[in-house]
Amino acid sequence: MANPKSDTPEPAKERSLDVGDGNKTRQILTAESQERTGPSQTTERNRSGAFTLGVPKEKEPDLGGIFKKDPEFERRFFDMTGENGNVVERPLGGLFAPDSYRNQAFRQMMGKYGTERVKETFAALEQIGRNSEWVGRDLRADEPTFAEQNKKLEQLANLMKPGKVEAVQAIDKSLKQEGFGKTLTIEQMNDEKLLKHLADPTQRKAFIDFQQNSGSLGGAYLKENPNHKDLSPTQNLEAFGKFKEKFDLKEKLTAKPYLDEINRAGEDPTKHLSDAMRNSRVLMIGEQHSLDGPMHKFGAEAMKDLRAAGATHLALEIPQSQLDKYNKSGNLKDLPEAYQTNDFAKMMDNARSTGMKVVGIDNGTGDSDARAAQERDNFMARQMKQILDANSGNKIVYWSGMMHGADTTSGAYRSTADILRSQKVAITTTMEQSSATPADDLTYYAKHLDKPTAISTKKTPLIAGAEVPRLGNDVQERYGMWDSVLIFPPKRK
Repeated sequence: MANPKSDTPEPAKERSLDVGDGNKTRQILTAESQERTGPSQTTERNRSGAFTLGVPKEKEPDLGGIFKKDPEFERRFFDMTGENGNVVERPLGGLFAPDSYRNQAFRQMMGKYGTERVKETFAALEQIGRNSEWVGRDLRADEPTFAEQNKKLEQLANLMKPGKVEAVQAIDKSLKQEGFGKTLTIEQMNDEKLLKHLADPTQRKAFIDFQQNSGSLGGAYLKENPNHKDLSPTQNLEAFGKFKEKFDLKEKLTAKPYLDEINRAGEDPTKHLSDAMRNSRVLMIGEQHSLDGPMHKFGAEAMKDLRAAGATHLALEIPQSQLDKYNKSGNLKDLPEAYQTNDFAKMMDNARSTGMKVVGIDNGTGDSDARAAQERDNFMARQMKQILDANSGNKIVYWSGMMHGADTTSGAYRSTADILRSQKVAITTTMEQSSATPADDLTYYAKHLDKPTAISTKKTPLIAGAEVPRLGNDVQERYGMWDSVLIFPPKRK
């Protein structure tokens, strides 16, 4: 709890309100609340413009007795004040703990509207979908001032007036029946103009459309248009459409140099990789290791063409023993987690059906430290070199995480591709750029593409110099560290 004389709050202690220790908890929380909201503090708060509904202290309810009879209300009460968990908030006005301040405000509400009405309101908010902990978060002041906290508390108190929360429940029911998957905020529940609009089916439809489809850009629109509360949902939806058009135009202008490179140098991904396979002994295809990315499906569809381009082996970042186990069981869970997709299994099947040999070349030690990580790449490079040396006609599609194909010669680590190049092996490397990879500038520009595209980084110097966001590597990662990039635009909704 915050010390009223301190400039910094103390975190509230975590408490359990299980039925088994309810009496003890009630005694602790009620005693603490009463101690922190004694007459001297209440008098000082009233002088500071603190929240009050004009209820004298002697008319405030006996919380201990109420909680003893209704543990469920007790839980909601302390969830909403923020006294149930590890809540760290700055003191209001630099003096008062916000949780005890809300506690005192709730007592005022109970004295003003009656305990039963407060219970009904709390229960109604949970039924709507604003569970007590979420309401508690809604009630936290944006700035640690009495004015900001009072504004939130007044919105909650307003819902306790006759018919208010019931009207919100009716609107909420209509919204949910029409597919609204969110919940009105307490601020929206207090917006009489909005509630009136939401009684109209046309306005409800526009409201749902904006709330569920505007994404993060919707927040930018609301911030830049403070008068949005004066507009109806249909007007806001129309204004947002114009806002989005301007935003998209600005973004396209920013993206234009990159898109110009892609449009000038872009090729069909399968053709691009097939040409690379013809001119190399190893074609490294680097993925993000994502179960919901596009790479496994792409790989399954590309195997026939890569075989026609000369590939004899599909070498996987999997220990051979683990691959053998999967081959015997057919159970995806016997594969490494990153490869447990039907499309990955289909890729292996398609490779075998063309006559390619599917092999596991990982040593299985993982990247527990830098030495182990380097040994993995050394091992995979040795395994592939043995395949290549065994027959001059052998060519390998090497499927792994993308960093195993990066040019890491500027750092201490050597990737599998670096090692093979040092052994005079002709290798072409490619990496995935899609919605499954960490977001960067190219992620946003890719949404302007109509279909997957492959580019050579030698032909796209602007993209080659763009940073690739990754973690845990000792080199400055840029797209130019790979020979090619496979760009997959996000799926259209």
